[in-house]
Amino acid sequence: MWADNASKIDMLSFEPYAELLHEMALSERINPLTIGLFGNWGSGKSTVLNLINKKITAETNKNIVSIFVNAWMFEGYDDAKTALMEVILRTLEDNKGIKEKVGGALKKLKDRVDWFRLGGYALKKGTPLLLSAAFGNPIPILLEGLKTIIPKDQSQAEEKITQLLEMKEFLKDLPEDNVVQNIRKFREEFEQMMDDSGLDNLVIIIDDLDRCSPDRIIETMEAIKLFLSVKKTTFIIAIDEDVVSYAVQRKYPKIDDASLDISKDYIEKIVQMPIKIPELSDIEVKNYLLLLVCEMFLGEDHLDRLLSGLKERKVFVKGEIISQEEIRSILEHEGNALDVVFKPGHNKEDFEVQLDVFGRVADVISTTLKGNPRQAKRFINTFYVRKKLSEIQNLELDLGILAKLMVLEYTNLDLFREMYSWHITNEGFARELAPLEKFSVDEEAQNIEEMKQLYSNAWFKPIVQHWLRVEPTQLSEVDLRPYFYLAKDSIKEKNISMLNLTAEERKWVNDICIDGLQETLRQQKIVEFNEADVDHSKIIKGIIAKYQTNKESILKILVKLYELFPIHREELMKEFKKLRKVEMSPTNVMLFNLVKRVNVQHYDDLKKYFIEEGIVEAELWDRVARR
Repeated sequence: MWADNASKIDMLSFEPYAELLHEMALSERINPLTIGLFGNWGSGKSTVLNLINKKITAETNKNIVSIFVNAWMFEGYDDAKTALMEVILRTLEDNKGIKEKVGGALKKLKDRVDWFRLGGYALKKGTPLLLSAAFGNPIPILLEGLKTIIPKDQSQAEEKITQLLEMKEFLKDLPEDNVVQNIRKFREEFEQMMDDSGLDNLVIIIDDLDRCSPDRIIETMEAIKLFLSVKKTTFIIAIDEDVVSYAVQRKYPKIDDASLDISKDYIEKIVQMPIKIPELSDIEVKNYLLLLVCEMFLGEDHLDRLLSGLKERKVFVKGEIISQEEIRSILEHEGNALDVVFKPGHNKEDFEVQLDVFGRVADVISTTLKGNPRQAKRFINTFYVRKKLSEIQNLELDLGILAKLMVLEYTNLDLFREMYSWHITNEGFARELAPLEKFSVDEEAQNIEEMKQLYSNAWFKPIVQHWLRVEPTQLSEVDLRPYFYLAKDSIKEKNISMLNLTAEERKWVNDICIDGLQETLRQQKIVEFNEADVDHSKIIKGIIAKYQTNKESILKILVKLYELFPIHREELMKEFKKLRKVEMSPTNVMLFNLVKRVNVQHYDDLKKYFIEEGIVEAELWDRVARR
């Protein structure tokens, strides 16, 4: 199994990025510097940061120090700015050599950070710090602040406050109306401490910033820019640019009709050197899946040998697919027998089988994972969980079938659930799959138009047709009950497979709700559905079942059904009221104008409900409704 976090082994060939950032971080010519490592969730940013930290830690120059900070730890603090500053100062203080040189300066900086924290707390409480000190004993207010944001017991907090109050120089440096002066003082003292410490460079590596709340993201970036960006410091921040942009836009909303992109300018002012990690290609994802299997079976030394051999052959640079033969030839290099390199409990036969399984399905799954290595880990973890569950319960499974069904589950959950409904009605056998399997290998065997009358269009997408051709084929002849039993977490929710719809009824549901369909074609399909001689009630229930898992994209369909089917309006009104605040965009508010044209009372009822429940602000509703 693989932990859902950064890997310390470079199976994604990120070494060049790590080397580049390592060199940049230690360059005196461009110091101070803030480097932004940009990439989507799960793209491998943390892995690159681990490689950089490993390189810096291995430096022979001991005057270069790295500090690895997980920004998520700041979520429990009242002020992320001071939390980051305190982490950095405490880490430096833990270094005996640095403490011997600048221990006093570090203590003074830490005390100043405490004052920043307490001053901010007092202002948030509506009680300026110095006013409370001037008109009485400030201990109760300060003690409450310390207990809220510093994990100390009461006696420790009291002792700390007493020490702070005795330091008159801090009182005179903290006029409540001179924030700029205090920031300047801290920067000056921090920079002087760096000079006196003898450090050539302090590299602060910040990970998981994009997992934090918007306020914490802004506070952390402000701390870097305002307090800590001084000579001999380098920051490397791993962030998802879209997440940070959202945080900035929340903090600094765009002015009406302004062309200025505030979020972009904000990030550019803090990050001087942006480095973007590209999404993995389909070939790279396929290779990564195979390497994950290798990591499970091989000891660390042999895995290193395999990775080094692949890099020497420039497999990653050339964008080549790793073959089983190539893996075998590298591992057997220098006369090492393949059957002695495996971890305890693993053997050559299982290794070969699982490489073959993932070699076959990786083509399809790599397209679905969209270049995301974390998703690849999750897929393969789920595979091994189900494999282990089958072994515990003595279920006889074909690992190829298990992997292939999981690929459909990841690629198109609706089709996976449709297969589930087929196997339920056929005592474990998805007989309806047989014509589709035949069509995938010989399109001339059946008339495409006749096929589309029986099956939803999703079955004819290229990726699904590819899936049908992947070995093992002819799943329609396999008892699938044990496989769906292991996947019950994906089929247990209420969905259309539980409604006993016929093939024709399922086709109507899927054709109306299919993703990516042009809106004019969708509306035309709904009109055709209204005129068709079918059980409208069952099909509408199927559409509602889909809506319950994807409200935003299917709301427009339900509103149109509300207009066309008066008998179902009360039922649809209940579904409308399941919308949450995050799903109620101005566009969705406008959709209810169609309800108003049909039934004003229902419209007023919806408006009252959404406003009273705090789902939509009255001003927003009225503004949108007038359009």
